[in-house]
Amino acid sequence: MTTLMRIVTLAGAGLLLAGCQDLDVANPNLPDRERATQQPVSTESFVASSFRTFWPVSGHDDYPSWAFSTMAREITSGFADFGQLETSDEPRVAWNNSQVNARRAVAETPWYGLYRTISSVNDALVAIDDGLVIVDAQRTARAKAVAKFIQGVSHGYLGLYYDKGIVVDENTDLVAITARPEFTPYNGMVSAAISQLDGAIAAAGTSNFTLPAESWLFTALTRDQFVRLINSYSARLMVYSARSRAERAAVNWTEVLRRVDAGIQTDFAPIAQPDIFFDDWKRLVARLRTAGRPSDFGRPSYWLLGPADSTQGFINYANTPLQSRMPFQIRTKDRRIQGEAGPASAGSYVGYNLNNIFAVSRGTWRFSWYFYGRNGTALTWQTGPQLAITTTEMDLIKAEALIRLNRAAEAVPLINRSRIANGKLPAVTIDGPPNEAGCVPRKLNGTCGSLWDALRYEKGIEMLGVNGVTAFMDARGWQTLPENTFVHLPIPGRELGTLQLENYTFGGPGGAASAPAPDPERCPVNLPRCS
Repeated sequence: MTTLMRIVTLAGAGLLLAGCQDLDVANPNLPDRERATQQPVSTESFVASSFRTFWPVSGHDDYPSWAFSTMAREITSGFADFGQLETSDEPRVAWNNSQVNARRAVAETPWYGLYRTISSVNDALVAIDDGLVIVDAQRTARAKAVAKFIQGVSHGYLGLYYDKGIVVDENTDLVAITARPEFTPYNGMVSAAISQLDGAIAAAGTSNFTLPAESWLFTALTRDQFVRLINSYSARLMVYSARSRAERAAVNWTEVLRRVDAGIQTDFAPIAQPDIFFDDWKRLVARLRTAGRPSDFGRPSYWLLGPADSTQGFINYANTPLQSRMPFQIRTKDRRIQGEAGPASAGSYVGYNLNNIFAVSRGTWRFSWYFYGRNGTALTWQTGPQLAITTTEMDLIKAEALIRLNRAAEAVPLINRSRIANGKLPAVTIDGPPNEAGCVPRKLNGTCGSLWDALRYEKGIEMLGVNGVTAFMDARGWQTLPENTFVHLPIPGRELGTLQLENYTFGGPGGAASAPAPDPERCPVNLPRCS
């Protein structure tokens, strides 16, 4: 029996993959459908706890965050934990999809975690559709709306991470799908997810309710705020599902605009609860275990920060052969990187620290003299608000949509919001940043960047630390991933082995789903200073 099959059989939903034995094996850690359909309060609790299981694998824990972030050159690290060393090695190699790969959790953890989450909410939806009333009509509608939301975002993130999956909802014939599993390509997974999210909006429209601050989504939301959150997640899925420059261009940007405009109006930042709900991605990105060595696990990459450099430092770095690259000090006007006191003073998001915390044997090109400090280095990852979806992210998604729709002038103020308020940088125009010494960002030839360059830079610096997966999804759609990086994961080898299906993988020279050579500065439409 596959692990996923066991989840489905015992929990009543999830992915059905293969015939198996021992169907009566009990697992007390998973809800079972019989209890879910008979006990209203238990059914509600399955839904109320589902965001807690979705949260880690949506970029707020270690898998696949460390692999994805380091592959995107957002964070650099010289440690092998969480699969990041092998996936971010240069030149790139294919993902090792062996079921005995010591780093197989990169693929396995989100796969099984997302389907386990789908399992629990599908149980609740089956019960509600069968007539179960959870105390009253209002609480029943709330449970159904949240269950459809979690069902949708979970299918959506499967579509973001993997080449294919299986859509399993409350109407799925579990017997039939067990006998013949049918895989849906990633774009179909995302389309199904959007439909499920629209189902959540429809369910929410049947009753007025609120979500409590201490559970469910771990922040108080009215019904209307919840609907706005659904639209923001939908916009994310539509944009981030693209695997290439061509697919990013083909996104329905008009619909993205509609979703963003109907989306969040304040940051969505669930409140952490120690040992219950927390953001381990933020913990490790900022970790300080030894005095004087902040960000001692991973550090912001020069590829992220370098375009803000006003000297030749980054240009020289990028043009130096890989094995000879060394860290350097950035000088910049961006106050998120450098404080007013000078290049060694900390900015509001990152700071300067000379410690080289990684092994030389793993490449000095992995070194960075910059640490992450936006959220602090103490216990902020398990106390207080944890940024999940920000209005700035939505502004910059909207700005990209407007540029692609040949409405670039309307994108300018959206890019300037965070650029001026957070970076203390001069405003951009449709021509890009002011053509002056120390402009941010600069191109690799030393000239001032375009509006498109400014958008990409702003998105990167503003998403730093929010989650560990967005930079990867932007990079594959903007064609900025290092050549031969895999653009998505295969179904885990463990699952393929149990199914007796041929193993396969992605990435590496000549491999399937390998990123082409980077072409970062080419604009999607005609803009000044664009190639």
